[in-house]
Amino acid sequence: MEPVSPPQPSAAASPGPLHGGAHDTRSSDLWPVGRVLVVAATYNEVDNIAPLTAAVLAASPAAQMLVVDDASPDGTGEVALRLAEENPRLHVLVRRGRRGLGSAILEGFSVAAAHGFAVAVNMDADFSHDPADIDRLLAALEPVGGRAADVAIGSRRVPGGRVVGWPLSRRITSALVGWFTRCVLCVPVRDPSSGFRAVRLGIMQRLPRKFSSGYAFFEDLLWHTHRAGGLIVEVPITFTDRVRGSSKAGLQAALAGICDLLRLAAATWLPGHPLRRPLPE
Repeated sequence: MEPVSPPQPSAAASPGPLHGGAHDTRSSDLWPVGRVLVVAATYNEVDNIAPLTAAVLAASPAAQMLVVDDASPDGTGEVALRLAEENPRLHVLVRRGRRGLGSAILEGFSVAAAHGFAVAVNMDADFSHDPADIDRLLAALEPVGGRAADVAIGSRRVPGGRVVGWPLSRRITSALVGWFTRCVLCVPVRDPSSGFRAVRLGIMQRLPRKFSSGYAFFEDLLWHTHRAGGLIVEVPITFTDRVRGSSKAGLQAALAGICDLLRLAAATWLPGHPLRRPLPE
């Protein structure tokens, strides 16, 4: 990865349409020049935000980090803003009037592209993803002697990957989503619901602007990437269930995710569907 230059005004400091709410709160627009931006979407993660940002920035000294917070009632965004005042590699966007995991990640990617980053790494904010694995994902994007990948997924379901602390119900749900993505959506990925992934931002220019705003965002992005001819690779990781805070996934979010997956299934198989596009040869 390229070394980080001293802070200087960004040419894209003015927020674009995807990341410019009139009531949003942002940290300084004086961003260092960089290649890799780690994006973490947060909601009520006040117990995790300080140790997480410290661990990420220590694990990848050439990377920067963006926290996209949906105005957490517990003050996560305010804590992140204070931390950003002390570290020029940490940036914060507190969104007002918008909510949703998928939309927060996509907005983070938009901010990354606007500030000239080539790669965005998305990760959860609850330490279920190990910051030490970030550089392994980045390396997988640039295999020696092979084709550069567009998306590198931190996978729990390839050889060497595992899950620590999940109940049986979540293991079954994850397996079913994986089966559905491979067999119904025709995307050759073992762990499509993993939120730990490195994305080459150039691929985003070849994809539509509208994605699922909820948890199906992960499968949605992979579906469109695969249909656009992008290369997706998987890197084994150990996923450890959160020990602080609580999961934000509820029944309503799960039902919305199922509806979004069914929409993708229709686009995969129904001739004439407005989202349908042929599979790459």
